[in-house]
Amino acid sequence: MYADRKAVLSLALAVWAVSTLPLTANDTLDLGNVRVPRGEVVQGMIEVPAAGDGVSTSIPVTVFNGAADGPVLTLVAGIHGAEYSPILAMHRVVRELDPAEMSGAVIVVHNANLPAFQRRTIYFGPHDLKNLNRSFPGKADGTVTERIAHVLTETVIKQSDYLIDIHSGDANERLGPAYTAYYAEAGSDEIRAKSRQMTLAFGLDTIVLFKGDLSKSRSRIYTSAQAVALGVPSMDVESGELGVVDDRFIDPIVSGALSVIRDLKIAPGKPAPTNTPHFIVDRARVHSEHDGVWHLAPRIQAGQYVPKGTLLGTITDYHGNPRAEIRAPASGILLIVFGTPPVNEGDNLVVVGMTDTP
Repeated sequence: MYADRKAVLSLALAVWAVSTLPLTANDTLDLGNVRVPRGEVVQGMIEVPAAGDGVSTSIPVTVFNGAADGPVLTLVAGIHGAEYSPILAMHRVVRELDPAEMSGAVIVVHNANLPAFQRRTIYFGPHDLKNLNRSFPGKADGTVTERIAHVLTETVIKQSDYLIDIHSGDANERLGPAYTAYYAEAGSDEIRAKSRQMTLAFGLDTIVLFKGDLSKSRSRIYTSAQAVALGVPSMDVESGELGVVDDRFIDPIVSGALSVIRDLKIAPGKPAPTNTPHFIVDRARVHSEHDGVWHLAPRIQAGQYVPKGTLLGTITDYHGNPRAEIRAPASGILLIVFGTPPVNEGDNLVVVGMTDTP
């Protein structure tokens, strides 16, 4: 493995003067002022400079530039700082790659949102209360979350030929089953086909087909949506829940990422695609109309099939007085459901996935 081959270079990655053309011939891979020669691996920190808010941060990355030519794949973890399974999975993925054996490059973003990770906040950054996965393409002179999005867009996404945005149920969410997703209606036929192939190669059986053509800027605020809008085939992953650290959530991410790397012929080995894909063709959501306390109904579990109208839980006020019953808005698989008591007006309490074969 790479750590046994050479001492890892540790350098700070500047975000300015970056080449924005994807590199399919990897003589040198440039990320800011760090040059990763053919056949090398570099660990470093992409710097996100302070602006008017006085807040600066950085993004830890490991970059593998293979000994032979090939595509550039980016793996992004930690867009939400309390989604621990992807962050820990990336530590394991980098131990399995050797640039001397690679044809192409892999950019591993270990933790995209260090402020949220360090402060243990869910959804939002602690300094500006913005959701990084609602902030793309970002702003160079915006708040710190917007600047992180800008740096990721200019320094990472625009360097990529393929991108995987890896999530889990946040620290307040139950999630099941683990699934992949891609934009089935956005981008060219080629981008959709390549995105679909990645989801199949990742190996999870449940695949969500994201709707929308991304023609409006407000539809491109998500990490993978921004990538597709820039012409980069992309997919999402969800594995893990409630901030739990467990191999049953981490291992599928590791094996799936390596399977895609092998399917793209970046590294040797046989991919392990799904042979029994189940497609989620639409999703229905319930948002809370109240602040208060969430009580999950007995016997309700993420991943189970629920008929429309099934009682999923209730919301009470802070004294325990009933405020609302939450019922399944459609028949389907319960992909996500709140798993902890605090609830705020506007929170997405429930996501139900409707299945079909496209």
